[in-house]
Amino acid sequence: MIGEFMHGRLFVGLIACCFWFDGTARSAEPVVFACNEFPPFKMENSDTGLKGFDVDFLEEIFRRADIALKIVYLPWKRALREAQRGEVNGVCSCSRTAERDSYLTYSAPLGRASSGLFSLAENKFPPLKKLEEIESKSVSVILGYNLIENLAAAGIQNIVQVASEIQGAKVLINGRTDYFYGYKEPVLFNLKQLGTSEGIAYNEIAYSEYYACFSKNAKGMDLLVERFNRGLKTIQADGTYDQILSKYR
Repeated sequence: MIGEFMHGRLFVGLIACCFWFDGTARSAEPVVFACNEFPPFKMENSDTGLKGFDVDFLEEIFRRADIALKIVYLPWKRALREAQRGEVNGVCSCSRTAERDSYLTYSAPLGRASSGLFSLAENKFPPLKKLEEIESKSVSVILGYNLIENLAAAGIQNIVQVASEIQGAKVLINGRTDYFYGYKEPVLFNLKQLGTSEGIAYNEIAYSEYYACFSKNAKGMDLLVERFNRGLKTIQADGTYDQILSKYR
């Protein structure tokens, strides 16, 4: 899939120098961003036809800048590896880490990733500030997410591991656990798909900002990031950003 329009770092560099400096003409070749599947942030083939709000943000920003954009879906580690090599211009969104700082340049914050505890509103659990306050109550969490490590560090023992957001939501709704510990947007999106978002309370425990992430090894990135940030600021100011988010809530 990706080989049809990419030929490594030289190709990406040529794209950069050919058109990013002139915003008056649309490029013949696209900027290439790699996404990993993570509803509702990024979705390749959703039943609803929605692409994910991170993809919508990128498409709107680049459209207004008159820059062609090509989205490719790759496994997460491969997406990062190709960005590190300059084989793609960037990854659609990522969090910042010291290791990634060596090969990625970050946009202004693209969004906010919130994690916390879902519960049935009828239970009227008091607000919690930290995971330790769960104490002996039961909590479900998705196997493979780093959230399970947070529960272990907090000394929580009554843990039920589930395979997905949908399974975690069903376990909670059926009363098998007191809490479901997960990322806010994916869980809310799946609750909406199940038609069961009413009657669910959310208690945020932590959050972090995330970014559109540009490869330092693809030429022209500084100017591209500058133009991207201007576009992001514009869609936030004119209400487009919130309109996009509203489609997923």
